[in-house]
Amino acid sequence: MTSNPKTINGDPAALTIDRAVGELRRGRAVQIFDGGQRAVFGAVESLRPALLRSLQSADGDLTLLITRERAKASGLATDPAEAIAINFAADTTLEQLRILAGVSHGSPIDASGIQVSDWPGSSLVATAALKLAKAGRLLPALIGFTTTAPSDESVLQVSAADIERHTFFQYGLKRTSQSRVPLADAVESEITLFRDEHGLGEHVAVVIGKLDTSKVVPVRLHSACLTGDLLGSLRCDCGEQLRTAVRRIAALGGGVLLYLDQEGRGIGLANKLRAYAIQDMGLDTVDADRHLGFHDDERNYDVAAALLQELGVSRVRLLTNNPKKIHALVEHGIDVVGRLPLVAAVNCHNARYIKTKRDRAGHLAEEQG
Repeated sequence: MTSNPKTINGDPAALTIDRAVGELRRGRAVQIFDGGQRAVFGAVESLRPALLRSLQSADGDLTLLITRERAKASGLATDPAEAIAINFAADTTLEQLRILAGVSHGSPIDASGIQVSDWPGSSLVATAALKLAKAGRLLPALIGFTTTAPSDESVLQVSAADIERHTFFQYGLKRTSQSRVPLADAVESEITLFRDEHGLGEHVAVVIGKLDTSKVVPVRLHSACLTGDLLGSLRCDCGEQLRTAVRRIAALGGGVLLYLDQEGRGIGLANKLRAYAIQDMGLDTVDADRHLGFHDDERNYDVAAALLQELGVSRVRLLTNNPKKIHALVEHGIDVVGRLPLVAAVNCHNARYIKTKRDRAGHLAEEQG
């Protein structure tokens, strides 16, 4: 898509998509169209009873839209398409729909009232709707119905093709503010905040010591973890890895720590806490995320490469146990000349998590110490 110079606020399609994400987060419906095929959706997580009643009274068969991962993990379908439609009884309550979608837990609804099928309308419309929900850090589960008529003026309309073309992770980064901030483990540090112009993210670049971009720069890509980094959670190794990385970079004479706004491997804090609750029922971290309808890892490291380029960093030695981070930076033109492992302590609360990262997510074994 190219910018329209006659539009004050820039690309109209990108603006409409940003607004559609906001509508879903606020519990409002949006209409997505693909040619003559249309569908009206509301996000199950933010859905209010009044909107559910409005959708139920509309001229269309109301359907629950979920992802392939959710359908397989919950046993609703064994070999599903990318987007799955669930037809439910007319008297199904909002709370029952939320249980069915994975938003909350409780007694399951009567399976005899459930029919599972591929989405009845345009598959492009369905996958675009799921993308919008994820972009809003909502659970990828929506209530909707297909139609051939445009909605009333209160419902925002957005093209499925524009959603497909508009890459939420092609970041338009804006350097917003910066300041020297002495850290306990690295006194000579400067923090710069970058905002994503088209998303909800605020990413931080911590330059530790003297940054010499003519040499190989030690770099850590660290996804935000409020529970581990700030509160000292024992369920993960994030906080320890963060502090170790700061000390290591300082000891090496300087480098960069990128603190990426990608909580919970990209699913957001609310969904991470939901995944924790599911893990307490017996699933590991990978299966818990799938049970909520997500992929194993929803993160994208385009933003990390873009931040490094903003800082003028092109050659790095990466502090990581995750080969995916190395591959992602290389794909975006960053020369990764080496890797430094980050060893974290294992305790009775995080042992299963660390083992799952190694055995199922491909992390390297050094993290077990």
